[in-house]
Amino acid sequence: METIRIRTRPPYRISVEPGLLQHSGEMLKTLFSSGTRITILVSETPGKHYLETLENNLKAAGFDCLAFSVPPGEKRKNLQTVSELYDALINAGMDRSDCILALGGGRVGDIAGFCAATLYRGIPFVQVPTTLLAQVDASVGGKTGVNHEKAKNLIGAFYQPRTVLIDPELLRTLDMRERVSGFAEVLKYGFIADAALLETCITRRDAILNAEDLLLLTDIICRSVRIKARIVEKDERESGLRMLLNFGHSIGHAIEKASGYALRHGEALLIGMDAALRLSIRFAGLAPESQARFSAFLNALPRPRTDLQLSPEILIDNLRYDKKNKNRQTRFVLLRAPGKTLIRDDIPQTAIREILETLL
Repeated sequence: METIRIRTRPPYRISVEPGLLQHSGEMLKTLFSSGTRITILVSETPGKHYLETLENNLKAAGFDCLAFSVPPGEKRKNLQTVSELYDALINAGMDRSDCILALGGGRVGDIAGFCAATLYRGIPFVQVPTTLLAQVDASVGGKTGVNHEKAKNLIGAFYQPRTVLIDPELLRTLDMRERVSGFAEVLKYGFIADAALLETCITRRDAILNAEDLLLLTDIICRSVRIKARIVEKDERESGLRMLLNFGHSIGHAIEKASGYALRHGEALLIGMDAALRLSIRFAGLAPESQARFSAFLNALPRPRTDLQLSPEILIDNLRYDKKNKNRQTRFVLLRAPGKTLIRDDIPQTAIREILETLL
């Protein structure tokens, strides 16, 4: 088992091992006393595959369990859903000695974490992420929250979990769209911090996307989590260094929102990273041949066919609500070379529009 310590306030551990779900009860006994009620918030697909196994394992370890469904779809990641969950949790008699456990992807983890951060002003929270995106990104670092009609993830709180249990075996039930979506976040870590990880992703693309090699999946998950851990430990509240984790996200989030969330987060991020690479030639000194190689790789990844009509004007308008803006200026994370980044907040709208027109 790989154990990664996250030195935030409070600190916690992330455990990574194939088959870990089968030992989840024993893992949580080190944190919670027998008889603690663990309320599982779960979405439909993970519930179908893993809820019974998780509940049985927790009960065998002496925990009392309840489960509530989180409505499907990014459009339901909002305050109305949180309010409905508050009602369910309060009516079930939850108190501060209980624990909320998120079983699902990043959307479920964000909602569950926000409920845990705000109900009774904070109750314990555990992450059991079931998608690659959640395992390498959303479950790490304590960002929780929901969407606003103006933009993604505008409402939320920084709230660290008590622990994160990552089981790479769970990735084998994902569809290809979900695997590609998570793969985009792994690529992001390669671009901003680990050129060797980026090359592994390029050369072992099919093995990763097909979840053929659990040792390989475990390795890229751990490498990604360690990169995020190093950054989050230095900048827990995103006041500076943590901005690097948003490579490709400003335009990616704008595209995701403009699509009505028809595109998944990672699918929109692939376009956002392509845009960031193209901006990086002019504004960060990235070699054009590097941009061409990386953009070609991003565009060769499986994408859904859509009839979305996205205009540069709509995306530029969406950028105004990016939560990372400062002094009403959009901040972009750009690339000098893999592992060498630059943050710019002075990119003209004309340059952004030109890139978007090329991509769209």
